[in-house]
Amino acid sequence: MFKRVLIANRGEIAIRIARAASALRLASVSVYAPADALSLHIRVTTESREIGSSRGPSSDPVRAYLGIEALIEAAKATRCDSVHPGYGFLSENTTFAKRCLEEGIAFIGPRTETLALFGDKTKARELARSLDIPIIPGSSKAVASVEDALAVSKTIGYPVMLKAAGGGGGRGMRVVASADEMSAAFARCRSEALAAFGDDSVFVEKLVARPRHIEVQILADSQGAMVHLYERDCSVQLRNQKVVEIAPAPGLEAGLRRRLLEDAIRLARAAGFVNAGTIEFLVNPERGEHFFIECNPRIQVEHTVTEQVTGIDLVESQFRIAAGESLKALGIPDQAAVKTPRGFAVQARIVAVGPGVLTAYKEPTGPGVRVDSCAYLGYAPPPQFDPMFAKLICQSNSTHSFESALDHTLRALDEFHIAGLPTNLRQLRAVLSHPAVRAGDARTSIFSEYLELAAPAGAQASVSGSLALLEQQATALRGGKNALGLSAARPPSASLAVPSGEEGIESPMEGAIIELPVEAGATVEAGATLMIISAMKMETAITAPCAGVVTEIRPAEIGAIVAAGQIVATIAPAKRDGDAASPRRYGDDTWAPMLADVQTLQAIAHHRFAPGSTDPGVVRQRSRGKLTCRERIDLLRTTTRMDGSPASRPPTISVAGARSTAGRSWCAPTISPRAVVMPTAQLVERVPISIGCRSTFGARRSDCSTARQAAAASQQWCPSSRRPARAVRRKARAQ
Repeated sequence: MFKRVLIANRGEIAIRIARAASALRLASVSVYAPADALSLHIRVTTESREIGSSRGPSSDPVRAYLGIEALIEAAKATRCDSVHPGYGFLSENTTFAKRCLEEGIAFIGPRTETLALFGDKTKARELARSLDIPIIPGSSKAVASVEDALAVSKTIGYPVMLKAAGGGGGRGMRVVASADEMSAAFARCRSEALAAFGDDSVFVEKLVARPRHIEVQILADSQGAMVHLYERDCSVQLRNQKVVEIAPAPGLEAGLRRRLLEDAIRLARAAGFVNAGTIEFLVNPERGEHFFIECNPRIQVEHTVTEQVTGIDLVESQFRIAAGESLKALGIPDQAAVKTPRGFAVQARIVAVGPGVLTAYKEPTGPGVRVDSCAYLGYAPPPQFDPMFAKLICQSNSTHSFESALDHTLRALDEFHIAGLPTNLRQLRAVLSHPAVRAGDARTSIFSEYLELAAPAGAQASVSGSLALLEQQATALRGGKNALGLSAARPPSASLAVPSGEEGIESPMEGAIIELPVEAGATVEAGATLMIISAMKMETAITAPCAGVVTEIRPAEIGAIVAAGQIVATIAPAKRDGDAASPRRYGDDTWAPMLADVQTLQAIAHHRFAPGSTDPGVVRQRSRGKLTCRERIDLLRTTTRMDGSPASRPPTISVAGARSTAGRSWCAPTISPRAVVMPTAQLVERVPISIGCRSTFGARRSDCSTARQAAAASQQWCPSSRRPARAVRRKARAQ
């Protein structure tokens, strides 16, 4: 067995590897980029070593984990006799594995020949074809140019999928629906692939409609023994990123399952596979078809669910096989020794959906609950990396049913206390409660088929009794401050001011700038790329909404961080055909139709409440000298800030027709030479504030939140009273 291992990774998988090494009595060495100086993985190893730099070209924290020579030097300097690459980064890099062997350092993973074979997905497809294992129609080798990709796509027909040939994990993948989209998708795929794997080669596949994504876990030793540990269902995916994984795959027809397992073993045996790996397929259940797509010769993010249902520690097995032990020594000499899975296990990936600092964090516990995480109180996930910071894994109860595994996971989500950082907890609840998932028939297209599943991301999962107690205590320890008030990892970036007549362009998410193809003063067409940011393991282009001149773009440095909603550029629209501007047209598959509906409803509302309105409800209110609900809310908004505190200098408004009787005031705002001018704060005292199920002006409770804030700021709100207007009336009577 080895004595000391360098863990060439970060986050939760680095912690998982360190724990396995400790169980086998191996010393461990972690590495970290400067951006990860406060990461938990460097505190659980025997030793840690900084790699990369905080300045200059090597300041990119992702690049630090891709620096082969720096990692080799770290391993040698710390006297490591082995390296575990984890997943992602250099885990499938043949050059890295070869350099380890050249330095006499064992690479915990398959042989270099196997990495070279499966590292080129086009070669892997050819191997599968030679074994009569079905593959998806596509290019026989990597495509060198946009023109080559267009030629292949024309032959097999659109839509197609562009995929990175040198890696997986959802990076370097784009759906291309037509030839017009190929150029931009090709550039982004190559750039993502190069950044993630150090290899920018891509290939083309026909897009399979509504498949299930099923993968088979393989374990093999150097003596020729090989077994499968059954399959996993990874069909719940958002933007090619797996969200929920299940072992074994529920609802899979027995004959189809047998063919998948057999083909996975045949392919792995033909490749001379050693150690742990995953053979992945797309499945069409309706037609009983399956297609090989790739082999990942490494540990997977979702290895946890296989461990839970088989009882086999895959990471420890990797170490022991790499040290020369046989499957027999591991207790699984042949396939018959692999027990049938015990029930089901479900993994839910918990990710940050925005910036923040964890101001409260408590993981769920109990029988059948496992959490693999790198989070802790005070942790601020660096935006340059994969946003996943925890994995929740839950098993079936004594019934061993799939339904009980889902319910167990839902209950655990209810007990997962996270504050200060927006996450996908509520989205996970929606997914695990969805009929398609509970029927065991989720497809990779689930988020595009059921758009409501994407909507709840970022909100709290639910408010169980235990969770409410935890939040109550966390708030008390924060001195009563809201968690969101403490969530900024750094001061928010300043948005650009948008001059009159110009268009402001917002960043759709937080990310790091990796490309700036234009500068201030450049003339651009609608749809031109202004900036490219890296976030959520993908690259996103920020484009011009109209043709014109870029008047300002900021920040203008590679590596700078932009916030979600931050205005990063301004454009002076070009005028064409007289006064007509040239705005970009959006399709029906975007938010544009819904925004148009909202604008229509806003116009209707403004017309209804306009001066001289003939709407019966508005006329009735004004004839009585009362404000409408809309006028009252707009009025109160001018008196308080968003946090409910009073404005330092309350504005004044003109009010005519104000009178008081029996403790009530009616105020009809008009523009009149005889109007009485008074501070708005005084006017608030003269407006009845009623926060019941419905106010005296017909506003719903939700519409009255601003009124509640204003009353509290004026010390009119009594927590024990549901009707703060009583305080106003008492004061009026006393006067």
